[in-house]
Amino acid sequence: MASIELLQKILEIYSPSGKEKPLALFLREELERLGFLNVRIDKVGNVYGEVGSDSPTVLLCGHMDTVPGQVPVSVVGSMLYGRGAVDAKSSLAAMISAASSLELGQRSGKVIVAAVVEEERKAKGIYQLLREGLSIDCAIFGEPSGIKNITFAYRGKLGLNVTFKTMSGHIGAQHLVDNAVEKAFEFWSMLKTSFEGHGSSQGVFYSLTPCLTRISSLRTSGGVPDVCRLDIDLRLPPRVKSEVAIKMVKEVTSIFLRERPVSSVDLKVTDRVEPFVAKRNAPVMKALEEAILEITGGPITFLRKTGTGDMNIFGSATAVPVATYGPGDSRLSHTPNENIDLTEYLTSIQVYGKAVRNILMPHQT
Repeated sequence: MASIELLQKILEIYSPSGKEKPLALFLREELERLGFLNVRIDKVGNVYGEVGSDSPTVLLCGHMDTVPGQVPVSVVGSMLYGRGAVDAKSSLAAMISAASSLELGQRSGKVIVAAVVEEERKAKGIYQLLREGLSIDCAIFGEPSGIKNITFAYRGKLGLNVTFKTMSGHIGAQHLVDNAVEKAFEFWSMLKTSFEGHGSSQGVFYSLTPCLTRISSLRTSGGVPDVCRLDIDLRLPPRVKSEVAIKMVKEVTSIFLRERPVSSVDLKVTDRVEPFVAKRNAPVMKALEEAILEITGGPITFLRKTGTGDMNIFGSATAVPVATYGPGDSRLSHTPNENIDLTEYLTSIQVYGKAVRNILMPHQT
């Protein structure tokens, strides 16, 4: 299966987070057909395949899942449309194509391609990959950076659930009781205001940015709402670890309760990913930089991304040098117009392949 056909087939298999199994089964079969060694699916649904042997070992890691919402797969000129075309099935397909084309002799080194699950949700796949105990010397993660760019830094994130409870009462006597929904919005306004200006003069990457993602309420006795829950996504700059951010939110909560008493406020952390900054002078970065220069001519930009990725989790948990690279315009991620320029996709295959050869070349015999 040619590289473009591979990507198109991957896009045609709809795989929102938690429903990656059909794609995993397809990839296992495809990796075996391409001659990968030790092809397997682990307990959470990640797919692995290997090329070469011995050391060093390079991990090429992409994710199979997408956000929900199908985008019809179609080709218009040089553009291929489909959910995941940018984030990040094109990177995964390019990694597979690049690894399958490598000619690694005995003792040349090893490449492990990993297609992981639930990157868009709770990162179940990358946590399981860490538990697998793979011996890895460096890793490249597949996310859209654009073919002339390398991502070396991501913000972190904190998922919060804040539940407010008040005394219920008759709607006709609402002036006698607190409305839990209104109290929740007062808290949200206070929280958002407290974070305004935190690093904003340095740009979004260095700022704390909260986003209200869901609000739900309950009228337990049919009167004034007495339960309200806020789901909040808080993005963390490099200098603010999750524990520091939690402390900051708790301080705002304490002030709110002193100034606006309610029956109770329950704060729960539902998700956390630490911010991460990779070392720009690491060999894997230099290998990618040299590959991009040779294949595209440059110039190269090192990116700080305002989102998060599996590199955050892997890089924070290990001492393995890491980088993130992949084709596509990240502004199209998660949009109904998601598409990839096939010329860029094919170029990224060359870059991945050259970068891996740059890493392994000193060790080849």
